Amino acid sequence: MSELTDPIRRFIADSINSVAQLEVLLLLKQDPQRAWNAEEVARSLYTGETLIAAHLADWAARELVAPLPDQPGFYRYAPSSTALAELVDHLAEAYKVRRVSVITEIYSQPVDKVRTFADAFRLRKGEQK
Repeated sequence: MSELTDPIRRFIADSINSVAQLEVLLLLKQDPQRAWNAEEVARSLYTGETLIAAHLADWAARELVAPLPDQPGFYRYAPSSTALAELVDHLAEAYKVRRVSVITEIYSQPVDKVRTFADAFRLRKGEQK
């Protein structure tokens, strides 16, 4: 694979704000039968639980992981369509063999999109936790 395909580039542009977010998805993809919560993912990826919880919720909203109704706070890799699953398979392969290209694509996004994502974690004056 010499370059990233257009579908992978579009998926990154539309769905991925950070390498951490991508790595959450790829971790769950490795074992689709396993149920994960934010604490377990954070421990596996050596990062903060709050950020991971946001990534899991985002992937659930994008129909790539599914929350488990009988286990609140737990998720499994469960793309809503075969096409989406195949796209993630191609992205995982690209990340394996063209890691720098994928990372460059993630961080070459417009600043406004990244800023909007970061703003979601800021408390505004007058807001409470």
